[in-house]
Amino acid sequence: MRPDFLRVLLLSSACVLSACPVPAPTPSEPDAGTPPADAGTGSSGDVARSSRNSLRILNPEQLTAHFSAALSLPPEQVCNELGRYACTTNVHNVVLNGVDPYVVGLFEPLKTTGATTPNVIDRVALAACARRVSLDVSTPGEAVLFKGLELDAQGRLAHREGTPVRDAITSLYQRTLLRDPSETEVGTLSQLAAQIEASDSQTPGRDWMTMACFAVLSSAESIFF
Repeated sequence: MRPDFLRVLLLSSACVLSACPVPAPTPSEPDAGTPPADAGTGSSGDVARSSRNSLRILNPEQLTAHFSAALSLPPEQVCNELGRYACTTNVHNVVLNGVDPYVVGLFEPLKTTGATTPNVIDRVALAACARRVSLDVSTPGEAVLFKGLELDAQGRLAHREGTPVRDAITSLYQRTLLRDPSETEVGTLSQLAAQIEASDSQTPGRDWMTMACFAVLSSAESIFF
């Protein structure tokens, strides 16, 4: 038996027999299990902002599964480059904090988010939303998100403030963020339809469906955990 190992073993045994006290954490080594003094609610009753934020972006597999579940799409239909290669787990795998041990020899995710990561996430979210809208519009009887939305002769939403629009927004938030939207969020997405109609869009109603889906699916609340 090595002498240094024997010393450690004897010291550990002596501490157990004499009930050596565990030293308290020093200021330079805070106790990770103790909440900070500012935790809890403020004087107004609102939840105080956490001083230990540790947001992490979804990796390629998680992002695919999240978008797939939120929009009821098979994973292989979420996003494909050139119609063949999965955007998340194949083409943009490394940019989305994935690993690639066999091709580029990357065994651990990058330490920092890549400069093109936001663009890739937007690309994936837009492709997934466009696919969901295409399915809902072409087969309205089997629509998942945008049910009962009527379009006028110009392709605009017939009733921007109607129940079907509110229901679509609510369903989008519930399926993507697992919560109900606030009145402000509902109002913001409803007004988005007017902004799209004021543009040169040839299909404003359909474009609204795509962009409303994209706004929620690509939000920070959606892609971070």
